[in-house]
Amino acid sequence: MKAVNLMKIGKIGSSILIFLLGIMTLAGCGNEDTGLGSGRVINKDGSIKATIVREFDETLYNVDELKSMMDDEISSYNFDNAGDKITAGEVKCEEGILTCVINYAGAEDYAGFNNRRFVIETYDEALASDIVKISVKNVKDLSQVDFDMIEDNEYLYVLVTDETGVITFPGKVLYISDGVESISKNKADVTENMDGLAYIIYKNK
Repeated sequence: MKAVNLMKIGKIGSSILIFLLGIMTLAGCGNEDTGLGSGRVINKDGSIKATIVREFDETLYNVDELKSMMDDEISSYNFDNAGDKITAGEVKCEEGILTCVINYAGAEDYAGFNNRRFVIETYDEALASDIVKISVKNVKDLSQVDFDMIEDNEYLYVLVTDETGVITFPGKVLYISDGVESISKNKADVTENMDGLAYIIYKNK
């Protein structure tokens, strides 16, 4: 997770800073779906929308101050990386439930901002880069198949991540590694039972 400027503590108070750290840690730990709608969406163009939904006590924290700190962190990242790679989306609180949306230009920015492993490559790129040396399960029947033996691999992409949480893909999820659960045809949940890294192979067409 990107470091927060501790000089801001005096302006907005330590409690809001601690809460922000908790929000960003949740993003870095996979946006676990609590049933309220947290998760990440990988779009067809490779951009990513991360939504964080959690309880929020407005008697202790201020939404505007939280948004200001998030904006500062995003601006700092964009400055360091010479471009508008990350943008803040909706930040609101309704009936004690906070919703924060952050948009990322791509997987590299998502990984960099949250200090996580989050790599997306085409099937051929993944095969050539040697990042995948595993067997995966076909979501149809959970049968095992070696990665390099997958047929009909046109339009296939591979996500490799060390985050838990729910992810929505731009196409059908076809193969998953141990510790990943298929939720629907284009959605998967990376659980804490993954063995270090999770692999999800999906079609982007």
